[in-house]
Amino acid sequence: MNPTYFEVTVEGSHDLLKGFVIGFLEGRGISGETFFGDEYELDEENPLQLLFRMMGNREESTTVIVEAELRSQLREALQRRKDSLPLKVVSVREVMGATFGFSVKTYSREVGRSLRDLFSSPPEGVAVEPPFSPEEKIDPDGKGVEAYAPLHEYEMRWKGRVSGAIRETFALYHKVGRFEVVKLGDLHLDYGERIL
Repeated sequence: MNPTYFEVTVEGSHDLLKGFVIGFLEGRGISGETFFGDEYELDEENPLQLLFRMMGNREESTTVIVEAELRSQLREALQRRKDSLPLKVVSVREVMGATFGFSVKTYSREVGRSLRDLFSSPPEGVAVEPPFSPEEKIDPDGKGVEAYAPLHEYEMRWKGRVSGAIRETFALYHKVGRFEVVKLGDLHLDYGERIL
């Protein structure tokens, strides 16, 4: 069974929060999973919010995804340090899953095979829609032509959407994001109950 995760949004310095959370986990010997929003493009800011923050009129906020048992401990630890640390929990929501879109375009058979392996058998709890069926073109006339030429021996194109459990979807997002030929869409969270 997949663990339950919560999105905890904290107002204050991102670096301070990240250091606090890592130190908190290490100091207590807690091995629970924690995902920081900036690593997954979750900390979205519209241009007006960015302008206000740059003018000093608004604190920055950071999203942290934590397992259920860490949620209360982290909140309590931040509450105990509220007088000495300028960090404030402003929102807590249950996270049911995650989704991201992507598109692929490659001229390399090797990269195509690697992506086929990743998308054809996603981790348990993760769905890839539509099922992996890329458009592949093979043109023998392109053999030996330079990489940046308009003609290629092999071309693979495909786009789709991945959705599923947090840990597994985040892991696939990271793996797929390492390929230059993959354009990742924003990672969206599917929310459950709002706690705060």
